[in-house]
Amino acid sequence: MSLEKGKIYALMGSNGAGKTTLFNLITGFIKPQSGEIFFSEKNLAHLPPYQTNLLGISRTFQDLRIITKLSVKENIILSMKENPTDSLINALLPQSFHRKTNQELEKKADEIIKQFFLGEVQNSLAAEISYGQQKLLTLACCVANGASLLLLDEPVAGIQPEYRSKIAMLIKQLKESGKTILLIEHNTDFIADVADIILFLHDGKISTFGNIDSLKKDQQVIDAYI
Repeated sequence: MSLEKGKIYALMGSNGAGKTTLFNLITGFIKPQSGEIFFSEKNLAHLPPYQTNLLGISRTFQDLRIITKLSVKENIILSMKENPTDSLINALLPQSFHRKTNQELEKKADEIIKQFFLGEVQNSLAAEISYGQQKLLTLACCVANGASLLLLDEPVAGIQPEYRSKIAMLIKQLKESGKTILLIEHNTDFIADVADIILFLHDGKISTFGNIDSLKKDQQVIDAYI
């Protein structure tokens, strides 16, 4: 499979087909036994997750993985690559040394918070906000990270229609800004709304569909879900 820059891809497949495993292979959480994975001409096959992220790939997880004891705003700032605490030496320096950088990070965080409808809860602990808001926060952290390829694992699973609509709008905005998005999702209405291309994973092979209607009529898809 290959991904074209600035497109939204939906990855579908039955439970256990290997969708999240594919994400783990791309991001270095699992090492492939064979084959190659290229991103901007760089082979990712044996890179650890942090190096993959530094190349411009960010992801979300089904279990969210936000830092619940930090505020919404602190989670977003911590996701930024230019965060001075990324370096042990910088982290040991007095806060006054990082004043200008911290002010710039705060300003950037404020813009992301506004964009992602998190203004009312920006100072709340991540553990205290609703599940829909936590989903928005994980997406906001991906954007704060500055990645060009976003891998989103079930971004609208288990949330109310209000948040599903907001996430659909945000994902389309991210596409317009030049981001490439690969998302795992089962909600066909959401996929029909946002996806340019649908990928179906079955028995280790990818089939490509231009829309949700053609996917639903495919016999392999019907057999996989039945």
